[in-house]
Amino acid sequence: PAVAGPNDASVAMLVRTGGLRLLLLGDLEPPAQRALARSPAARDLAGVDVLKVAHHGSAYQDPGLLDLAAPRLALISTGEDNSYGHPAPGTVEVLRARGAAVLRTDRDGALAVLPGTGGDGEVAVARH
Repeated sequence: PAVAGPNDASVAMLVRTGGLRLLLLGDLEPPAQRALARSPAARDLAGVDVLKVAHHGSAYQDPGLLDLAAPRLALISTGEDNSYGHPAPGTVEVLRARGAAVLRTDRDGALAVLPGTGGDGEVAVARH
């Protein structure tokens, strides 16, 4: 699909490392999120271990992609007391309602995701 704006030109990646699958959504807006959920790659996005939530956890999230990804852990990268109100409380609530543990850099500090020691898809998070 054509890029609608600068946020949709951001990089999104599915990373497989240490037995974990991480979906990193950059700043994708809902139309690009929907296109991703309908793409041939969508089957690989189902049930990821970790989701880096798009656009600092703004209110503009595609529920279909969140349902597909169904992350166990959702990370939101955002500055403390930012003027945009990120992350949106509704976005955090939706992620938690879908069963994700939610960590955010404005409250939890710098976060590093590591495979757990059990080697069974367990996720460990180091906070700095």
